[in-house]
Amino acid sequence: MAFRRSGRACIFLGGYVFSAACHGAAPTSLGEAEHVPCGNGEPRAWVMAPDYEGVSARLEAAGFTVGPLPLDRSPWGLDGLIVLGSGASELPEYAEYMQSYADDLYFFVDEANVVLELAQSAAAEAVPPFLPTTHTARRGAAKLVELEVLDPDHPLLAGIEIDGGRLAWRGELGRDAFVEQGGFEVVLAGAGDGSNGALLEGAYGQGRIVLASLPLDAPMGSDLQQEAFITNFFANLAAHVEGVCVRQTTPIKPTPPPQSLPFTAGSTVFAVLPDTQVYSLRYPGVFDAQTSWIARNAEALNIAYAFHLGDIVNNNTELEWRRASGSMSLLDGIVPYGIVPGNHDYGPSGDASTRDTKMNDYFDFDDAALNPSFGGAYEKGKLDNTYHLFSAGGHEWIAIMLEWGPRDAVIDWANSVMEQHPDRLGIFITHAYLNNNDRRYDHKDTSFPQDFNPHEYDTPGGVNDGEELWQKLIRRHRFVLTLNGHVLGDGTGHLESITDRGNVVHQMLANYQMRELGGEGYLRLLELLPDGKTMHVRSYSPLFDRYLLGGDQQFTIELERRVIARVGPRLPARAGAGPGLTHAAAARGRAQPPAVFVYAARACVRSRSLRLRR
Repeated sequence: MAFRRSGRACIFLGGYVFSAACHGAAPTSLGEAEHVPCGNGEPRAWVMAPDYEGVSARLEAAGFTVGPLPLDRSPWGLDGLIVLGSGASELPEYAEYMQSYADDLYFFVDEANVVLELAQSAAAEAVPPFLPTTHTARRGAAKLVELEVLDPDHPLLAGIEIDGGRLAWRGELGRDAFVEQGGFEVVLAGAGDGSNGALLEGAYGQGRIVLASLPLDAPMGSDLQQEAFITNFFANLAAHVEGVCVRQTTPIKPTPPPQSLPFTAGSTVFAVLPDTQVYSLRYPGVFDAQTSWIARNAEALNIAYAFHLGDIVNNNTELEWRRASGSMSLLDGIVPYGIVPGNHDYGPSGDASTRDTKMNDYFDFDDAALNPSFGGAYEKGKLDNTYHLFSAGGHEWIAIMLEWGPRDAVIDWANSVMEQHPDRLGIFITHAYLNNNDRRYDHKDTSFPQDFNPHEYDTPGGVNDGEELWQKLIRRHRFVLTLNGHVLGDGTGHLESITDRGNVVHQMLANYQMRELGGEGYLRLLELLPDGKTMHVRSYSPLFDRYLLGGDQQFTIELERRVIARVGPRLPARAGAGPGLTHAAAARGRAQPPAVFVYAARACVRSRSLRLRR
């Protein structure tokens, strides 16, 4: 293969090359090196993939000369294409390689080369670790039904069938997409505005970075149009790599991020603050930015209430609680709010081994009780378990806010409170309830991950997880929303279930602490439109003045939707079988099926596809 080297990576002294990344005889001048042909029509590909043979076969059929990616040295000195195959991020050697050479990968790109990363699980790798600071991309759950072609003239799509602006593809599109991006051109996406990107290309220096959420090296099924697309894609890729090498490519046209839904005049907004523990520990200014933004926008957005979902602090220390109470005090007299303790708010060093918390030393019970919306508490003098009564958006509301892993006696108290207010719409808040696979925590269900279920902790007095709370409390009353944080992974979840009253309750998980700075200041905003039933859900960062636009971060729900028909035969009543169950779900004795096939007015009740936790 013809010789190419980096002026950045190589130092020539007295005729010797001082760089492990450079090899071969030195050219007589830099200009001579610039005119060496690239690959002579046989581009080189270096592969790391679980199915190395399968990827290699497709690349070789497209004209590449293929070899394994050397894992013991920097990619400097290689040329052509580096392919990170579908699922590569779950290989043990991948983590080791990225720890050593992630930065070198974009320097490799800078030398007129290409990196292609194919489909990875968002749970295994949300953000590609090799991106330069000029580019951002984040994977998230997104069920892609079809793909919009945003740039039909892109060289990677040459000769590929496009039908009405959409890709002719009937195969598996994957369960994840790029829900955030910056600096990339979105070539294929789940929508015409570029949201839920499936094929992205970015320019860095003289080279290109290509990211795909499609399993092009491991397609599901054997559809002829799918196979035709894949064959054309890899052939186009070979030509594209050659074009990048000789600097004969079309310029990248970066796709601007989609815009968030505008707020509607006359709406009512609830502000939700999950897991501020890292802010209280390290970045109190970010916490201040959140609450001061809520206070500043309270009148303009008609923010009726703010709810903290627990893990207010990280280690249950005096300093953290002083910072947290200071941040929350910015809402005093402006926006009423309620708080619940999370596992990190209890016990020595926040280990939840006791129910001792300094929360009540820094959030004064008597001050809270003076708020007209404060309804009462399970224990006088403690804000661990409270309820709140208020009017907003044309409804009378009750918010039940319970401790980490609520005890049975606390649940009994909450039931009695709800029975006293049967006509109010209920919001239920606790720290741990819904998991990030869109299923309630259920320690008895070993077929699904239960990491960090309250039953895994040594919290005294007994605990109840999500499924227990559903059975003992939520399904019995007029709850329309549940809110919780706690869970990591992508930190999102949404499940719709039917209460015994026949209405839909929207159960939502939101947690951002896995992001930089312990969450980048993101909070969740619930906008109830003037019709009193349509609610827009958003994730917004006052720190960056930016919204997250993935399908699990921005969506619309309808409150008080009632069941009008059921699919599947009715079964005799049995333990765990309640309204809204299909035959299969009731046969398992569970009130929560993995996918709910219950039809309601104008929409079907559904759960997002399964996403495993870390």
